[in-house]
Amino acid sequence: MTELPNRRPCITQDVAEGLVVTVSYHPETDEPCEVFLTGRGPKASDSPMAEALYELGVTASKLIQREFEDEQITRFNKTS
Repeated sequence: MTELPNRRPCITQDVAEGLVVTVSYHPETDEPCEVFLTGRGPKASDSPMAEALYELGVTASKLIQREFEDEQITRFNKTS
């Protein structure tokens, strides 16, 4: 996937207590292009889970956009 437009349609869904997933889509192809995972609730941004969710969202987005090399995907699979 090449450069993403600045504004993209998205869907946000509460998937569990305090966990929200947002998926943005490319406006021309309707393909998913980014994933955001966030915690909600009192002091959610202060929890260690907030950074883990952020990193997971970045990794998922890069996989969707095909920004990882084969070596990086292999290394990711070994750690998960």
